[in-house]
Amino acid sequence: DGERNRLLDEMRRHTEALAKQRKHEDPRLSFSTPEYKDFSRKFTENFKKNFGKPIEWAMVKRYPWSTPTLQHLEHPVDAAGE
Repeated sequence: DGERNRLLDEMRRHTEALAKQRKHEDPRLSFSTPEYKDFSRKFTENFKKNFGKPIEWAMVKRYPWSTPTLQHLEHPVDAAGE
């Protein structure tokens, strides 16, 4: 019984220390803020479009049965493949 009470007290002190740390935390560093979610969405969209730059390297299959390898393209293409 005494061991259990000691463990409970230790857990309470630990959670109080964590609460004190959170009080001084910068909310801008949280991954759940609307600003971060908006930034993440925009970054992902631009990443898929290669940030507006032409694609010069691609995973290319020489034959339908071969494994794709990373190769430099002779003619760069845009994100739509044109």
